[in-house]
Amino acid sequence: MLSSGRSLRVEATTGLQQDLQAGLVVAAFTIVLALSFGSLIFSGELAPASAQGVVIALITAVISGLIVAWRSSYPATMAIPQDRTAPILAVMAAEIAAALPAVLPAGAKAQVILAGIAVTSLVTGLVLYLIGRFRLANAFRFIPYPVVGGFLAGSGWMLTMGAFRVMLGFPLRLSDLGKAVEMGTVLRWLPGVAFGLALFVTVRRFKRPIMMPILLVGVVVAFYAVLLLSGTSTESARALGWLPVPPSEGGTQGIMWSPSALGLLAPGAMLKTAGIAGTVLLTALISILLNASGLELVVHEEIDINTELRAAGIGNLVSGLAGGVPGFHSLSLSRLAYDLGGRSRLAGLTAATLCGVALLAGPSSLAFLPKFVPGGLLFYLGLGFLFDWGYVAWFRLPRADYAVVVLILCVVGGAGYLQGVLFGVMAAVFLFIHNYSKVGVVTRTHTGTDQQSNVERPIPHQRLLRVHGGETQVLRLHGFIFFGTSARVLDQIRLLATDSQLPKLRFFVLDFRQVSGIDSSATLSLARARQLATKQQFMLCFSHVPPEVRRQLSRAGFEGDSGVAHRFFRDLDHAHEWCEENILAIHRDEIADQLDVRSQLEAIWSRPEYVPRLLVYLERREFDAGTHLIRQGDPADALYFLESGEVTTLLELGNGQTQRLRRQGGGTVLGELGLFLGVPRTASVVVEKPCVAFRLSAEALESMRQKDPEVAGVFYEFLVRYMAERIVNCSRTIRALAE
Repeated sequence: MLSSGRSLRVEATTGLQQDLQAGLVVAAFTIVLALSFGSLIFSGELAPASAQGVVIALITAVISGLIVAWRSSYPATMAIPQDRTAPILAVMAAEIAAALPAVLPAGAKAQVILAGIAVTSLVTGLVLYLIGRFRLANAFRFIPYPVVGGFLAGSGWMLTMGAFRVMLGFPLRLSDLGKAVEMGTVLRWLPGVAFGLALFVTVRRFKRPIMMPILLVGVVVAFYAVLLLSGTSTESARALGWLPVPPSEGGTQGIMWSPSALGLLAPGAMLKTAGIAGTVLLTALISILLNASGLELVVHEEIDINTELRAAGIGNLVSGLAGGVPGFHSLSLSRLAYDLGGRSRLAGLTAATLCGVALLAGPSSLAFLPKFVPGGLLFYLGLGFLFDWGYVAWFRLPRADYAVVVLILCVVGGAGYLQGVLFGVMAAVFLFIHNYSKVGVVTRTHTGTDQQSNVERPIPHQRLLRVHGGETQVLRLHGFIFFGTSARVLDQIRLLATDSQLPKLRFFVLDFRQVSGIDSSATLSLARARQLATKQQFMLCFSHVPPEVRRQLSRAGFEGDSGVAHRFFRDLDHAHEWCEENILAIHRDEIADQLDVRSQLEAIWSRPEYVPRLLVYLERREFDAGTHLIRQGDPADALYFLESGEVTTLLELGNGQTQRLRRQGGGTVLGELGLFLGVPRTASVVVEKPCVAFRLSAEALESMRQKDPEVAGVFYEFLVRYMAERIVNCSRTIRALAE
């Protein structure tokens, strides 16, 4: 018992240490990341306000980190300002700065940018919370995978270009390449690129997240070792551009955001800023969905995506009020914490608290971090996105999907991120139309020969329907029929209706049982099919049409249950039955009407001369409509030859409901299986129309076997042939269903 208690205390202590260690490492990385993002957003002419960018990034790291750690469905989730939205915020900052008067000081421009970023965080937080609150996350999983990949590749490009902007102090354009390769300039960006490449190769080669903080610390130590060995002071290094200028020297404004600052923007610039803010929101939503799914695979636990959206929404609302940037779950840092043993909320709370300490210490405490470190970190992050979606995706994606990724990347690089997003949305629509239009809406086709209705008919009728069953064509449809697929349905109707190698088409059945809906283009195609039916003189039949689709067809001229060239049926079985009745009527001259049971049996018996001797053992009975000829569950003591009338075989389901199995008319046999198997009746037979039936009881059958074995033998032969006809029909139906 004492040993067990000691073991629990050791495990608890170990878990506490691992959570604190994970929080410490994540905090160190996040602080450097905040410096990188602050430098990225406030770069170029806005560089004097870069410290304010670090402040708002740390605000997000503290607030979003605390709230997500508290509210997440997975305890050790890490939330930080994100690399996926940082380059978009840099675009926003540049657009706002360009829209403001050139004479406006950098500090005043920074106030407008801070207001735009804060409002973006508030709107992002509100939308994320509402989506999670009303559990609408699944409605936003519609964006195609290659479009998401294009967004991420575009983010990688912008992070890479942002890295050079941070290290050089000016944006890297084609016109600036000559300046960028000058010796003095190369020394400013080459260490950052080398550091980023070292991070990229080391982390991916050894697949140990702990290598990243080790390299961060190692490169800073190496930098100061070089300064010490060369006798270079920090002031000289700062003068040479190796170290950032402390905030007090750069004139950084420490004023938090004010909504009134947005009043300085013209309506056009405000609209453009709103579009960029919408891009941030879309990117955040997609990223949370992807990160949550990826984290499930890492930690082997189920994560409630709506809970995560609510947590991220609250975090962004609170940090937005404080002026923070949008932030949400980090898959990489959550995995880093998991690999370091972090399993409780203490890991995230520790990381957020340490970021709070850095926030209280102020951005000036980071002025001794070499510029190439945040630049190299941005380069590493951008290179990771570009490698995954520019190289690895080539081997994972179909060529068409990969082309979409590359095209979005090219649009982002050539025209801008917002234009890339708009192109991505159009690509998503095109991909949906292209891919869905390739999905066949016709599950299968068959004819009246392949499948017949549940009406059991005399054998001569069955044979005639098999001969002329090709005059009925059936298409079974499924899915949503829209402008990309409706033309295919019309083409197939036209092909079957005009093919001279096929029997003359009299009935064309469209089964809508698995159709979820149609658009206006589909109704137009069906209207054109009706015109073709009128011209080619066949009937267009619709079965199992959903109510909404029926209303749409009514508005397109398909009014009522029947028209000149169309007809509606409640299901496919009734459609088949109606078509069969009409085919029998059309080809009535090919079969002779057999009015009495003797004529009916003589027509199908191999030795008709034995029929009169059989009739001696039959008992004639008449049944009124609504009565039971056979009741489910009763002993099977006889079979019936139905001479005239109509009956329906019903399966009683036990809850007052029944299911129609088949309908039978004159010239058919009832109840033979139960009689020969000796089992209770498995279904009821109800008289629909007054009928005359001839009953062969079990006693009469036994008497026939003893007194007239020749008749009994012919009778058994007849039943074998009769049931073989049933098997033939069933086999055709099964084969049609399987094809």
